[in-house]
Amino acid sequence: MMKFVLAIQSFGKESEYKRAAFTVFSLFAYRPIDNSVQVLIFTDAPEWFQRVLVDLPIQYIRLSPEKIKVMRGEIDFLHRMKIALIEEAFQLYPQHKLIYADSDTFFTANSDRILAQITPDCASMHLWEYQFAAMKDMALPAGKTFQAFYQLIQQQEFVLADATRIKISPQMSSWNAGLMFFHPEHKRFIPDVYSLTDQFYPSTENHASEQYAFSIVLQQQTRLIPCAAINYHYWYRIKKQIADEFLQDKFNDAFVVDSIENKLDLTKRWTQILPKLFEEHIWMLQDNAVQAFNENRFKEGYQWAFRVFLRKPFANNCFFKDVLYHTKRLIFNR
Repeated sequence: MMKFVLAIQSFGKESEYKRAAFTVFSLFAYRPIDNSVQVLIFTDAPEWFQRVLVDLPIQYIRLSPEKIKVMRGEIDFLHRMKIALIEEAFQLYPQHKLIYADSDTFFTANSDRILAQITPDCASMHLWEYQFAAMKDMALPAGKTFQAFYQLIQQQEFVLADATRIKISPQMSSWNAGLMFFHPEHKRFIPDVYSLTDQFYPSTENHASEQYAFSIVLQQQTRLIPCAAINYHYWYRIKKQIADEFLQDKFNDAFVVDSIENKLDLTKRWTQILPKLFEEHIWMLQDNAVQAFNENRFKEGYQWAFRVFLRKPFANNCFFKDVLYHTKRLIFNR
């Protein structure tokens, strides 16, 4: 079996560290700990992880403020760091296949089923999202940066690393970049991903600019397959809040000193609990209601609100005020 690396970044605060630790434990909850895998963690707090991630094959790359600045580049773009750490992982392990995972992901099945399909002609991203053409009509104000990206690809060509000029079709698609699988030969694509990202972000300020760059390059150069069947990506802000609440007390002293077998059994149980928790948590029910009201889907909004009040009759004042506001909107046709 070809060896592989899992590369992940985590810095800034403890809740971020706990998410990343959960990602790493979830990988091994569904596959053996053996010499085929190496985990590479880019972090400003290796000491925190060294205490928690014992008995696992981990290498740490310290993220100093200076290194972070270089990774963000001249465009000072946070998500450009994803490209930089993938590039460094390729340099450190040039013969390995590579999995990149955002820290707000966790594995739900054995990663080997996707790894086996990765070849020089095949890569994987988490899942297909939408054609770029769909950005044209994304509602404002949230859709501002998406409309800006659509206008950008309509108006100009882009320069690749070798000075080749390309036109990006609106019929090309965005794929979610929370989890990606690469073959060692795919390291040759990194200069083009940098080049496109550095052209996309400054004029659009779209925080998915590096995702679009990966999507475009990999669509043009490989056959892209989804990997969502083995991994859950909880990128939505409410789901992150729910995950942080769930993980808050999980990596305690008792967990740290437990056996690796028990840790992985617990982790597998958590990966099975969280997807249902995300859908049924009262914070998500409240958010579903508010989003429906905002889009004038009043019947659906009241259905979600009813579930909230049924679960918690004395819901927080902010949510009650939201429901009251949209009720007035409905009555007075505002």
